[in-house]
Amino acid sequence: MRQAAIPRQKRTFKRRSAEKTNPLAYLFLLPAFAMLAFFMIWPALQTFYISMTNWDGISPKKFVGLQNYIHLFTDEPMFLQAIKNTLLWVVGGATIPVGLGLVFANFLVRGNIRFTKWFQMGFFFPQIISSVIAAVIWKWIYDPSFGPLSAILDQLGIGRPVAGWLGNPDLVMYALFVIFVWGSFGYTTMLFTAALQGVDTQLYDAANIDGCGAWGQFRHVSIPGLRQTITTVVILMTIGSFSVFDIVMATTKGGPGYSSYVISYYVYTQGFIVNRLGFAAAASIVLTLFVLLVSRTIIWIRERDQ
Repeated sequence: MRQAAIPRQKRTFKRRSAEKTNPLAYLFLLPAFAMLAFFMIWPALQTFYISMTNWDGISPKKFVGLQNYIHLFTDEPMFLQAIKNTLLWVVGGATIPVGLGLVFANFLVRGNIRFTKWFQMGFFFPQIISSVIAAVIWKWIYDPSFGPLSAILDQLGIGRPVAGWLGNPDLVMYALFVIFVWGSFGYTTMLFTAALQGVDTQLYDAANIDGCGAWGQFRHVSIPGLRQTITTVVILMTIGSFSVFDIVMATTKGGPGYSSYVISYYVYTQGFIVNRLGFAAAASIVLTLFVLLVSRTIIWIRERDQ
């Protein structure tokens, strides 16, 4: 007689039970967990402890509890300005480079243009250059006296700010964000280009038969086909926006005043310039919580839509 088939749920339960009771699996995971604990979990715990102390890096630590966190949000206008600038940067970094990457990737894959590889190489070129070098180049471009941007505006008869773009508190963050977009949208374009090539072409053929034009195919075929990739890229750009440091360091150093401070640069100045390591650690913990909260929110929105 043919043996009755085991129900799928029972097979799944038995397999999971076997995995949980197999000690050899945990033995193979032990080296990776040891490295994770030594290089990530232990430093994170140390940082949290330092954030609750008053410490200059040399003298003995003085435990102050949550006092550093309270001072960050009540007596530190630089930190509040850094939070504002960082959140604005995150909103722009999670939308503009992602949107540009989607448009250019669709143009490269579905546009039937010649020399596609050359365009891809041109878009990806900013990723080859060090971000510090790129920031120095853009600082020269923004120079109000000798920069090419000022010369072009003068030739066109368009006014320019006297203090320059990096010296104007109202324009400095926009100028820095342009550098970030220039250096990151090529990266998002390449990710979307690779993912878009995996979308079933029969879906485009069916959409074309139904009368969808280029915009309709992009909206109803490309974007749904890239849903998982879009979520991943948004999270990557969000983390990159939260941790932006090199552009600010190489151009404005938080100025003019502290109008271009971001949280990562605030952590650097408090920890290595002012020697307030307790404040620096507390600010880094706040930054980590922001990253976790925003990333988890993006994942939750994606799962809810699915």
